[in-house]
Amino acid sequence: FAYVFLEVLLGATFKICLNSSNPWISNISLILSNVFVLLVISLAFIPTLVESVKKFKKDNIKNAYHNWFIGLLIMYVSNVLIIFLTHGGIATNEATNREMLFESPFYAIIVMVLVAPLLEELIFRLSLKDIFKNKWVYCTISGLSFGLMHLITATSPIELLYVISYGALGFFFAKSVWETDNILSSMIAHMTHNALIITILLLGKGVGL
Repeated sequence: FAYVFLEVLLGATFKICLNSSNPWISNISLILSNVFVLLVISLAFIPTLVESVKKFKKDNIKNAYHNWFIGLLIMYVSNVLIIFLTHGGIATNEATNREMLFESPFYAIIVMVLVAPLLEELIFRLSLKDIFKNKWVYCTISGLSFGLMHLITATSPIELLYVISYGALGFFFAKSVWETDNILSSMIAHMTHNALIITILLLGKGVGL
């Protein structure tokens, strides 16, 4: 709720800058607004974040990438099956992100690789962790909420199938947080995931794929 409130508030307050016809003004305004929201949300978790930094271990990285790889594999397979079975295209959220990446790479890379993963991990992993006492309930709720959030812009009911893809990734990010008891684990995996996808998309566009 705090995230939505801040987004609406900033959107209304700095509407002129955010919608400027000058791409530099609009992009920098978008970056600053996203960073501001991240900083405000982070205030609620300062003690936990500090503790996570202090207790972070090398084994956490191994756990993070292990869970991420499983989530990535399920995401990829489910995406292929959904596209094949529905004879459809990619999810609207994915299409929007790709369009933004190619039109405003400066803004997209900063937000998608740094700001969004950190913010999403605070909202969908850390904020839920102490609510649920069962590992699998926590991972499932975290994954489903994460998946549904990415489908807010869906243009047809059939797109809801993509909750499997996004949800699987969110599930294993949550699993990593639970097993390491450290939010930095999923943050690192999430940033790596987004950076990898963006790199593939940009390289693919560069060679005409």
